[in-house]
Amino acid sequence: MTRNLDIFKAIEEYAPLDLAEEWDHSGLAFGSYHAEARRILLALDLVPGLVSEAAAKNINLLIVHHPPLFNAINSLTDATIEGEMQLNLIKNGISCYSAHTNLDRSPGGTAAAFAHKLQLDIEEEIYQILMPLEDRPGFGYGLYATLANEQPFLEFSRLIARRLEIPACQRFSSENNQVKRFALFPGSFDESCLARLEELAADVLICGEIKHHIALMLEARDILVLAVGHDVSERDGMHLLAAYLRSKFPNLMIEVNKGIDYN
Repeated sequence: MTRNLDIFKAIEEYAPLDLAEEWDHSGLAFGSYHAEARRILLALDLVPGLVSEAAAKNINLLIVHHPPLFNAINSLTDATIEGEMQLNLIKNGISCYSAHTNLDRSPGGTAAAFAHKLQLDIEEEIYQILMPLEDRPGFGYGLYATLANEQPFLEFSRLIARRLEIPACQRFSSENNQVKRFALFPGSFDESCLARLEELAADVLICGEIKHHIALMLEARDILVLAVGHDVSERDGMHLLAAYLRSKFPNLMIEVNKGIDYN
């Protein structure tokens, strides 16, 4: 019998839990460590529609990217939509586990999935880590590489949109500079990475989302920005994690929820 705990251990081999930020709450949020894992559904977020789908499909384990509990709660009632959703998890015997910043910092995590989806032609054999951890070689946030052939920024923007199957990227410049070195930062771009982009002489940053003032700071440093949507930049990470889990547990049913289409 495969237990939830066996699934969690496998995930934590892939994305060690001690990689998570101190403020993060990755791990089991609801449910049981010891229940039998039979049917598993992965998604970016815990939302009411996901819980309804899980209940209809007799899913007993949800694996999400974003932790469903960031703040402490003093009561659990059906007075709110979130409370009702959480009670439905419990009523239907569905456990919910999250892999967040530990997955973001892992070599097979969200950035790797983002790069795989884009399929860009690069000079190097492999991508390099954008923000490597000092004490954990091979782990860290984001990736960077150099295009095999430089491209005009607007043409590159259209290519990224096609590869991600979205209508367009949000651009923070109307300039059409040639771009060659680029960085990938799925999710929300962290201002602490700005100096690193300068150090690498990056021409363009491709991220999920970015605050306006940070985009202006990058533009002032001649670094162009393409924001593709938080969900778009991270959703393929769950497909990569699902593929890994299928290789470890070939007899289990493991699916990925397509999530909300914010675009």
